[in-house]
Amino acid sequence: MEDSVGDPGFPVWLVADSEPKRWQGVLLTPLDSRHPARHSIWTSVVDYMQEVFYRQDRRRLATNRMYITNAIKDSDDKPRPTDADWSYKIKDGARLLGDKLSDCEPKVVITFGAFAFEFVRRALKEEPSVPFSHWSTKRLGIEFKRRVALFDISGINVFPFLHVSISRGRFLESHKYFVGDGADEPPNYFKFVGTTLANLLVGQCKELAIWV
Repeated sequence: MEDSVGDPGFPVWLVADSEPKRWQGVLLTPLDSRHPARHSIWTSVVDYMQEVFYRQDRRRLATNRMYITNAIKDSDDKPRPTDADWSYKIKDGARLLGDKLSDCEPKVVITFGAFAFEFVRRALKEEPSVPFSHWSTKRLGIEFKRRVALFDISGINVFPFLHVSISRGRFLESHKYFVGDGADEPPNYFKFVGTTLANLLVGQCKELAIWV
């Protein structure tokens, strides 16, 4: 599998967890469109985003140009969820990603799942470093809303999304815990993050070269 796909100069990046272990020799790119996980964690969100873009401003996000990569290649290298101190190999990977982020300066980095979010936080030297088990579904939702409120177009803005937890046995709880109180009933994670992020981009990023 290629380490990445898309244009690293594009202002929107996607950072997933790791290569699907059973399909490493078959899939070609991170979040390969033939793998169902892509559609449960990304397509279901971007559909809401594209509708907002079109209805509000007759625009469409150029998703084919987005830079997409994984935090790590091999899921076996992932630290234990409760470990705060990571191996040199993972630390070095975070450092390399941090260098690339510094060089390319994307405006929006979307991470999928707790590990990818903490990996990107460490790549950007955000403090404190925590075990990735710290980022429960509820805490990821709180962090997503906090980062939307603090959006700064002059910097690199990281937004945590859910990974495959949104499509597994406790998916209804994931919708509820991420979206939080005051949501539509029943809470819809895909609609919430898609429309929230799309409204942010329409409002503050019209001049960025992210449109078809």
